[in-house]
Amino acid sequence: MNHKELSLKDIQQESLKILIKIHEICQKENLTYYLAYGSLIGAIRNNGIIPWDDDIDIMMPRTDYDKLEVYFCKHKEELAPLQMFGPKLDERYPYMINRISNHDYVIDTENEENYGLGIFIDIYPLDALGNTLKEAEKRKGRSCRLASLCFLSTRLAFTKGNTKSTLKLLFKLPAFYFSKIMGKKHYFNVLERISKEQRYSDADYVGCIVWASDDGNKGVFKKKWLGTGKLHQFEDYEFYIPDDYDSILKKLYGDYMVPPPESEWIAHHFYKAYRRK
Repeated sequence: MNHKELSLKDIQQESLKILIKIHEICQKENLTYYLAYGSLIGAIRNNGIIPWDDDIDIMMPRTDYDKLEVYFCKHKEELAPLQMFGPKLDERYPYMINRISNHDYVIDTENEENYGLGIFIDIYPLDALGNTLKEAEKRKGRSCRLASLCFLSTRLAFTKGNTKSTLKLLFKLPAFYFSKIMGKKHYFNVLERISKEQRYSDADYVGCIVWASDDGNKGVFKKKWLGTGKLHQFEDYEFYIPDDYDSILKKLYGDYMVPPPESEWIAHHFYKAYRRK
């Protein structure tokens, strides 16, 4: 590729511009969102993006998540070069979470087909998990296994990836071939059915059913922890974080205020970004 590769700082700044626009839309449309995962740690620990992070994550209650998708479809022309990718919007798209991408850029991603994505922000839908912790952990555990297989079904080749456990790696190879036989549409359909088993408004526990990166039960949150959200500094702006962010981050990461050793200061995506000609 003849384009000049963007630096990590460039990627972070362009991702931030996308977040600013999402915030504006959510304010205008009265939609709830929260900074999530590494971006939430960054907000609390760094008042901004973690220096080695290569994307921004937000999460939204399913109803608001769906409304944002509809908004992007209705305002496609005026929102350009921003574009929403999702399983209902593009058959080539390999994930069950939506992404908002800037089409002025292109990314070269390892081990997946090119579907036109540029610099992006991940949007995780929050669905109902149940009214008891036992029920929530059971549903999350089931969906986590399915989401892992869904991810494997979209990989071009088998790789170790981020798998650190030797035991998990032993199971990963047969799981990869099994997932290829079943196909991503199978997992999309099953995960979507699970996400609709209970309404978000009726549940005491919530989480992202369609993604497995939060290691199962760690991604089970009391809905009251999220609340209506509150503004917090993130770079030179303010964005929404959960009301009880501390409980969420401790559940996910333990002592999140202690940075990892410097040897782990690496981006977790495997891609290069370029400005599109």
